[in-house]
Amino acid sequence: MLPRPYYTEQDIRRRQIDTLKIFNANVTEIKENAEYRVEFFAEGRNMSLNIVLSPEFPNEKPAIFVNPVFSHPWIAENTNQVVGAPGLVNFTLHSDLGRVVQAITREFQRAVPAVSGQEDKSTDTSPQSQLSSQSMVFPELSDLSIDELQEILENPDLQDKLLETNPQLVELDLETEEVMNSIEQIAQENMAKQQVLDELKSEVIERISNIVQMKMHYEELNRKHQKLAEMYDPHRIRDCLKEAALKADEESEVIAEQFLLGNIPVETFVTRFAEKRALGQARRAREERLAHQLAQLHKATS
Repeated sequence: MLPRPYYTEQDIRRRQIDTLKIFNANVTEIKENAEYRVEFFAEGRNMSLNIVLSPEFPNEKPAIFVNPVFSHPWIAENTNQVVGAPGLVNFTLHSDLGRVVQAITREFQRAVPAVSGQEDKSTDTSPQSQLSSQSMVFPELSDLSIDELQEILENPDLQDKLLETNPQLVELDLETEEVMNSIEQIAQENMAKQQVLDELKSEVIERISNIVQMKMHYEELNRKHQKLAEMYDPHRIRDCLKEAALKADEESEVIAEQFLLGNIPVETFVTRFAEKRALGQARRAREERLAHQLAQLHKATS
């Protein structure tokens, strides 16, 4: 196996499941992070592997079951559990679940299995029988004697060496590393984009805040505008001029009464009375002129 960077057990579990989906087609999740089914064809037959992952996985090897059951040295007698696949026998924390399942699938496809019930299940469990099908993946096994095959079967170190020097497995290792590196690169790019996304999100929030403040300022200005518009409305100005003219006339009448009562000297009376009369007349003239203009405007717009 090629060296792998350090990951937590949970990370390795997820990566193992990812390799299952990468190296195998038709993968169905039966139970999230716990059970999966891989469907495949062998000589026109629909077959499947059920992969069950215990809570201790990947420290504990997966349990793999084949359906329908057939005669093969890798399958335990009187069960449908796969127990003799080399990748499964030597499964460790650093193995690739997807590649192990892929190797089992390919072996079953090459072995052209006979479905149980059509042919009797073989009871030959000799080393030669168990390794004969492996010679299709490991052609160098065909030149070994039974004793040498027995030694390999009983010696995990020799099995590891055989796996490490197999060109197909080395190539799969390289492909796996390339896929993993690609996945990690994509993840890093996504993380980098997350920072840009956060910055854009902050910018949007800031702009929304500015819009809210501008809206509040607009509403305040609009209220002031409405108040000023009411204050300087021509009809209101006309009414105010009319009231002011009447007030000036009333004040002039009060001055005249005070003069008649002898409370105001002649000079003061003349000055103040004339001033109030003139102010009243000026206001009345303005009021009449504005009323005339408003009447013309109303006539022009109606």
